Amino acid sequence: MIDSARVLDTFLTILRIDSYHPNEDPVSDALRPKLERAGVRLRADRSRNVLGFWPGCGARAGEEPILLCAHTDTVRPTPGMEPVIRDGAVHTDGSSVLGADDKAAVAAIVEAVEAIAADGTPHPPVEVLFTVGEDVGHIGSKAFDVAGVRSRMAFVPDVDGPVGGIIMAGPWAETLRVTFRGRAAHAGTEPEEGRSALRMAARAIDRMQLGRIDAETTANAGVLTGGEAANIVPPQAALTVQVRSLDRSRFRAHRAALLDCCRQGAEAFGGAIDVESLGSTAGYRFGEDDAPVRRAEAAIRSAGLTPRRATTCGGSDANEFNAKGLPTVVISVGYRDIHTNQESMPIDELDRLAEVCRALMLGS
Repeated sequence: MIDSARVLDTFLTILRIDSYHPNEDPVSDALRPKLERAGVRLRADRSRNVLGFWPGCGARAGEEPILLCAHTDTVRPTPGMEPVIRDGAVHTDGSSVLGADDKAAVAAIVEAVEAIAADGTPHPPVEVLFTVGEDVGHIGSKAFDVAGVRSRMAFVPDVDGPVGGIIMAGPWAETLRVTFRGRAAHAGTEPEEGRSALRMAARAIDRMQLGRIDAETTANAGVLTGGEAANIVPPQAALTVQVRSLDRSRFRAHRAALLDCCRQGAEAFGGAIDVESLGSTAGYRFGEDDAPVRRAEAAIRSAGLTPRRATTCGGSDANEFNAKGLPTVVISVGYRDIHTNQESMPIDELDRLAEVCRALMLGS
């Protein structure tokens, strides 16, 4: 059975560790004794992802393994953050994010292992994976070699919403830096000789379709920098844009539309652009009869919950694993207000997530 006090203690312990990338190792170090006592064999790869293999036991030792994965980094640093328990939830103290994304999942996975081991329940082989740098660009999962994984399906608890959610599709996404190149000139004595890169970028942004494009597509112009001084026509400006879509063709079409706006904006003022990709993610989509979806639904029901199917335009390690041929489903964690200084994790949701992870490991 899930031990509520034990999983909460694990959660609080790792929350107190500031593990903003690339400083995740202390989290894995804190978990290592717990997992090794249960019989999990751990190893770290060159990118510091930690993969554990837990041999099956009893009559189920020869069954197919599955993999559960969570990331140990947080979206922002949490130095000195002391978690606060009130109203049945763990809250940040307000100095930073809490880090329940994704440490609640880390704690739940470890608790599932400890609970099965403590009960002596016969179980199939299980793999656990703790990745690094997810929040800053899927660094660990991009580098992870799935050839070393024995499992044929994986599960990543890493999305908001009450426990019981199953993500059926994740987005194609790309972040682009567009550099507008103009010509410098003295803004007071010969402004007509200049070509303002900031005007080019402003024209481009004005022509862009941003925000919610359709039910499955979003776009954002997130960062604009440029200029040298008030008396210099700005010769260069850099604009960072991002496009996401659950539909690959719509993703490609809107990416092209954003870049067309940039080219036209530059040409309108006698300039040009350079385009650099800062990172891209391949999307995925599951059917309701796919094996990982069926297993997730069965585990959620086994935990006494009702499965809910959903989609997300948020990326995760699952995007990388699916692109590499390892079918991976994202399930919900139950945290609230993630990526803010008001983030919290209801304790009962932590227990439910641990129970779902336990059920995933045990299977049918």
